[in-house]
Amino acid sequence: MIEIHIAWGSQSGNSTNLANVIGDSLRDFGVIHIHDMGDVSPEEILTFKHLILVTSTYGDGEAPDNASEWMSYLKFSDAIDLSHLNYAVIGLGDTYYPHFCQAGKDFDQYLSKHGANALLQRLDCDLYFEEQYPEWLEELKSVLKTTVRD
Repeated sequence: MIEIHIAWGSQSGNSTNLANVIGDSLRDFGVIHIHDMGDVSPEEILTFKHLILVTSTYGDGEAPDNASEWMSYLKFSDAIDLSHLNYAVIGLGDTYYPHFCQAGKDFDQYLSKHGANALLQRLDCDLYFEEQYPEWLEELKSVLKTTVRD
């Protein structure tokens, strides 16, 4: 059994709800921890082996309020080694806005910059994310079955 951490950044609750749905769907893979990013120090990412990051985008492409500390930590800390971390990012947004899913894109970029290993390609969801994420989640399950070791 592995430990999977699901961290969510949300302004309106959609990412919170999706993080819980993903967590319920992954329970067969091991121990699932679902975190409000505002309640967890960003340094704790150094202890995670498997992270699913679910975030919306706020304002002009910023991370939601509860995820801003994590974003700053990953963006401005130079000496972070995340080569031990396997991760996946799903971003929620609205294509009406010019910085569609920018927080998800930025988290993906910064995690990769610090050596973390993407389990699969980031998914950028529009308003109808309920129709978009199931295929991504099935792909994540497939990857977890074949590649993740504790």
